[in-house]
Amino acid sequence: MRRTRLTVATAGALALLALVFGPLPHAGAEPSVTGAAAAESCPSMPSNQDPRDPLFYDFVLSYRSCLSSQKNWDRTFEDVTVSATVDGRVPVSVTTSTALAGAIASVKVGGKEYIASGGHGSALQYAFHAWQDGGEASECYNPTQAGSRLDDVEQLPPFHGPSTSALYRMSGTGTTVTAASRMAMFIERGDPEPGWANCRSTDYQPDRVPYSHGLSPYWLNTTVRMAPDHGLAGLDNVIELSATLDSEDEWHAHFDAVLVAYLQRDFKATYLHDPTSGRLTAFTGDRASQEAPVRCTVDGAYCLGIYRHSGGYYYTMTREPQAYNGYFGEDTVQITTPTTGVGAGGVTRLEYRAYLVVGNKDRVATTLSELADRLES
Repeated sequence: MRRTRLTVATAGALALLALVFGPLPHAGAEPSVTGAAAAESCPSMPSNQDPRDPLFYDFVLSYRSCLSSQKNWDRTFEDVTVSATVDGRVPVSVTTSTALAGAIASVKVGGKEYIASGGHGSALQYAFHAWQDGGEASECYNPTQAGSRLDDVEQLPPFHGPSTSALYRMSGTGTTVTAASRMAMFIERGDPEPGWANCRSTDYQPDRVPYSHGLSPYWLNTTVRMAPDHGLAGLDNVIELSATLDSEDEWHAHFDAVLVAYLQRDFKATYLHDPTSGRLTAFTGDRASQEAPVRCTVDGAYCLGIYRHSGGYYYTMTREPQAYNGYFGEDTVQITTPTTGVGAGGVTRLEYRAYLVVGNKDRVATTLSELADRLES
């Protein structure tokens, strides 16, 4: 996570997952949408605030609406949770967060949290870069869905205070959530600290609105769809993510979109999905690929794959605990989609679509193959 109790599966939970993701017939998903804080456990901050301590890690990285702001600028929104029951047995839920300006703060399978949501530079969200010929993508020109670095400065754990990104709409119906926002710059123009590679925001952002308010000239509309709303019959363990980006920026020669999921630190096993054989091949370290990446717990009981039908490439990143990530570490899967000529006089609207696949290792592998076949046809 960009910023200045590991969940342990019980025998019962593992048995439940075996039922869900074993060779069972697909029952219809049972959809619901709720306010996320409805029946939530809200713990006190642990006395030991060492990121290596499982209780403190869980307190910071496992999202809870009751510990998170419901305010955004002069507006108030409740977090939204949508859920479906996979194979008629195990609940899968997605929560979008007001504190993170509509980004996905939680994905749970049978109660197991997948997402590491420890502040405004983590969770599951969109981020963008724009730059000119001769330059490169920079954190100092980095519109970010969940908010800015300053949103976490001098804040108490779990770092889910209000976002600088301006959220205008977030609502759920059936198993669908929609949100609309103007994104913040991750390194605001007024941020006195440098960004990655010692960039300075004042070298990249002009001294005018919206930059002077910490905002970017980019508007983001996102949609999350679970079964049955996504229309992928039988693929109840698939979550569809789509987004439309509108630019009010000047023209830039180069532009990229990054959809990144920060996972809990027990998702250490990494694989690539072979679209021909359908098998998962293990690898270690960081990796750019054209094959869909999958992150799993080491026992293979819980996995998340990410898939895009066309365009761009995947990247899997593992960073050990360091000051940059608050000593929590980073374990991600992401999709990067580059394009050119974005802004005034060029492309001003871009659309994106991706899919998350959850389950155990075998179920994710077979679902990725079936998803690819359906989208191809």
